[in-house]
Amino acid sequence: MVDSRQVKALVAEQLAMIEHAARRDALRALLLPEPRLEVRAWDYGASDERYPYWVVAEARERSILLAYCEQGFGPEFPWGFLFMENDSRAESLGMDAQWNWYLEEAFVRSGLWPGRLGADEPMHLPPEKRFGSRSRPEA
Repeated sequence: MVDSRQVKALVAEQLAMIEHAARRDALRALLLPEPRLEVRAWDYGASDERYPYWVVAEARERSILLAYCEQGFGPEFPWGFLFMENDSRAESLGMDAQWNWYLEEAFVRSGLWPGRLGADEPMHLPPEKRFGSRSRPEA
């Protein structure tokens, strides 16, 4: 399992991939100074199965967290958005639609990005198509 320092490095890599400056700044404004380790239920396994995840950003007014998790939908989709403890959906790691290849994608799909998306934006492409022959960033 990764530690706080490694998660911060992953977040920095993810931020560097965001080409849209206003979107990058909006996401950066939500980042926590230090990632916070929490545990939630995994709804797709045994009834008592729980996985640790790292909260990297939060929007308290919207009750949304952005998280990194190596288990569950990770490692393929390690970046997700979750609901905070005051929301009835906050007991689990959520559904597959909440988990993404990239932190930017989790941010946008969570509804926290109020801006428009261009039709040609690559964030929804799998890494091998988004990055082509370049090496895939570690996530």
